Amino acid sequence: MAQNHEEVTKMMKDLKCTAKAVTKELIDSRIEQVDYQTINIAGQKMMFCGIRLKGGFVVVGKPAVCISPENWRDEIGKKVSFDNSFSEIWKLEAYRLMTEAV
Repeated sequence: MAQNHEEVTKMMKDLKCTAKAVTKELIDSRIEQVDYQTINIAGQKMMFCGIRLKGGFVVVGKPAVCISPENWRDEIGKKVSFDNSFSEIWKLEAYRLMTEAV
């Protein structure tokens, strides 16, 4: 299940976490383009989300998949695949911020 980034950011604000940190707003400010690709592999429908960051780096997270094909909805696939890619960016941004002063 994808992490709820908005909830984490709100918790940090509510708990007065004021030191340098990765936030949803920070990542949002770095996003240049979002694209989705739906493919079928071995009979399984999957949706991937590619997020292009400023500077041209593209992050692709785990795909959204559906157990029952009749339950597939593009809107759900977009939400899940975007959240998965966004979570990958969260990790990369954390590493970038931690190593800035090194």
